[in-house]
Amino acid sequence: MKKITYLLTALVIVTGLGCASQSEKSNSAYPDAYREALSDFPGDRTVEEETINEFTQFLMSLGQPGAAATARELYAEELHFSDALMHTRDREKVVTHFDGLGKAGTTVNVEMHQTLVSGADVYLVWSMRATFKPIIRTVESDTLGITHLRFNEQGQVVLHQDFWDSGLGFYSHVPFLGGVVRAVNKRFQAE
Repeated sequence: MKKITYLLTALVIVTGLGCASQSEKSNSAYPDAYREALSDFPGDRTVEEETINEFTQFLMSLGQPGAAATARELYAEELHFSDALMHTRDREKVVTHFDGLGKAGTTVNVEMHQTLVSGADVYLVWSMRATFKPIIRTVESDTLGITHLRFNEQGQVVLHQDFWDSGLGFYSHVPFLGGVVRAVNKRFQAE
């Protein structure tokens, strides 16, 4: 009976996570929304190094007081934002998302490894250590990722697409779901 309860709980959570990753605009999965955003938000090809540095500093201060106000300045009103935990085209939801990190007591330490610029496309290669409390106990996460950015002519972010392993970086720490994520990951590991 216990095993069935765990399986049903996992099924409900996984189904809910699948629904949460749907695009608000087109109700398509995030890969389709990203492809659509590449067309909808071409970005400014003359992005300034100072603009990139300001954004990098913002990422390195996630979870700090004032992150929401900074996000409101850095992100354009019309945008594509997807960080594997949330997908939206609504700046206020992005602001609320970053505000929630601080209010939840999340501490984040982001280290930038490389910045690549190709025309309007900016790619940030980073590692992130985060301390957060998904439900019951505080956990630490260590993950790697890449953020694809595009900026408008005013220097605001119009496209923010993160590529990181949210399964191991976040979901594996959530009670009940974490065991399922780790079991699936273990099944696909090289021997």
